[in-house]
Amino acid sequence: MSPGHRPNQHPDVAHSPEPSNQSTTRSTTPTHPAGSSTTATLVVTALLVLTQLYAAIPLLRPVSDQLHGNATFALSTAFSLTYAAGFLIWGPVSDHYGRRRIMALALGILTVSTACCTLAPSLPVLAALRAVQGLSASGFAPVALAHLSEAPAPPRRPRAIGAMSTSFLVAGIAGQVLASLVALHLGWRWFFPLCAGLLAVALVVILAVVHDAAPASGPSGSSLRGQFQALGRLALRPAVLALSLAHLTLLMVFVAMYTGIGGHLESLGMRPSTIILIRLAALPAMFLSLGAGALATRWSWPQVARVGFGLSALGMVGEALLAGSLVGLVAASVVYVAGVALAAPAMISLYGQVSAPNRGSGMALNGFILFIGTSIGPLLAMLVPTFRGLTLVLAGILALALAAVSGFKALVGAER
Repeated sequence: MSPGHRPNQHPDVAHSPEPSNQSTTRSTTPTHPAGSSTTATLVVTALLVLTQLYAAIPLLRPVSDQLHGNATFALSTAFSLTYAAGFLIWGPVSDHYGRRRIMALALGILTVSTACCTLAPSLPVLAALRAVQGLSASGFAPVALAHLSEAPAPPRRPRAIGAMSTSFLVAGIAGQVLASLVALHLGWRWFFPLCAGLLAVALVVILAVVHDAAPASGPSGSSLRGQFQALGRLALRPAVLALSLAHLTLLMVFVAMYTGIGGHLESLGMRPSTIILIRLAALPAMFLSLGAGALATRWSWPQVARVGFGLSALGMVGEALLAGSLVGLVAASVVYVAGVALAAPAMISLYGQVSAPNRGSGMALNGFILFIGTSIGPLLAMLVPTFRGLTLVLAGILALALAAVSGFKALVGAER
């Protein structure tokens, strides 16, 4: 959306219900083709796609041992950087060519590259394949989010976004646990063909149930070049800059904490099987995302985001103070993850609202910022030598994010 648009075209970021007159930007029928089966399909597929990212955390050690080197870049950084960069490509492209076509293309490439990771003979080859994985995987999340921001009927959109956010968060735990179990019992290479088979099934189902709500030419018939120009204008708006500063921290802190906690638990004498259970402990808190939409109808999305970041910071402080107590550490991590579960759908919804009608571009920027943070997370965990020190640093970062979210609403008001 251009900064020069009329003030009354601004979405109301203070309230979650979006205007229902989407027909002003979409002219084809059906207007709202996404029902519960479409949402369920995209949510499950998102879980499979994001599993490829978080699997790097528990696979670092076995891959490093077998391929004789530090696998941090090959497994984590190579994927995260291309994943983040790919968002800036796929989002505007989907605005122009349509959501279904781009999701199918990206999933096809992801399936093949995931299968090929099984045969990687060295870290450089694995890094190249993971980079292709990241680039192709980034063609799913922003496009699926854009689809769920426009294709369901307006009253269903907060719930659909909440379900997708829950899937993203659950992948953060499920990916670690699945990869840990496969590596422990079968060897790390078996993780990739297993996921490739599941992704192939997801691709077939998406082709069967997902249908675009808009013409392939994109909103208002703008050119592909125009879509990229709209993305640039959106990224430079002061309110979006504040939103992006907060969003950068969301998965950066998540990945840094879960990267550091493994070594910390080992230093406390925990066995690998016990560490897997501890990683699972916060999983129920992630389902709070499903209720974020209901909270937003009573408060507002900016308020939900502030509560989420506040809870996350509180939980991280708890992890620092209780790092030596297993029970305390688990309890604090549950509080932290509960905050993330509220903040994630709020941030996604805010990006969708401020970017309308170019939601593909908005979700592209959302994902780019989010996963730049993800690529920084493992490096941050390596730089801070102790887990207590790491969690204190992360708590400070979350406090800055809370301040940025608080400034976002004021900046939106100033733009009107």
